[in-house]
Amino acid sequence: MQETAIPAKATNKTNGDDCVVSNHEYMIGGFSSIYMSRNRVRSWGEQSFTIQAGGRHAPIHPQAPKMTFIEQNKREFVKGKEELYRRLSVRECARIQTFPDSFKFYYNDLADAYKMIGNAVPVRMAYIMAKAIKFALDVSFLAETQNELMKVSV
Repeated sequence: MQETAIPAKATNKTNGDDCVVSNHEYMIGGFSSIYMSRNRVRSWGEQSFTIQAGGRHAPIHPQAPKMTFIEQNKREFVKGKEELYRRLSVRECARIQTFPDSFKFYYNDLADAYKMIGNAVPVRMAYIMAKAIKFALDVSFLAETQNELMKVSV
């Protein structure tokens, strides 16, 4: 899927329906010195960085090599490999947040898409929490019902 990701249009506008895979586009533009102060690359087998509510802070795609350490709080991309350093696409961030691939995000600016995903509770986590809450409510309801029945039978 990584080969179908496309860069955003100028000023980080969406490619819309020109994306082969829905929302599989990534923010373009420079990286701040604060961003570049840490290694922002995780390999395929490592857990992702937190998906933040801003595209400028999106993790780098794992196709890129680890960043080169220069000195404390300063790293840079491996020379000659700069083209491999791209932010995760909107779709890739959505996958990390466990949104199904069938879920389509609607936006004009990629910053808005990253914000929606970064502010979202991961879908699977929300589902598991909702099931636990429902179970607790069901148990509570059964206990109340049993107490009421016991009062009636006395």
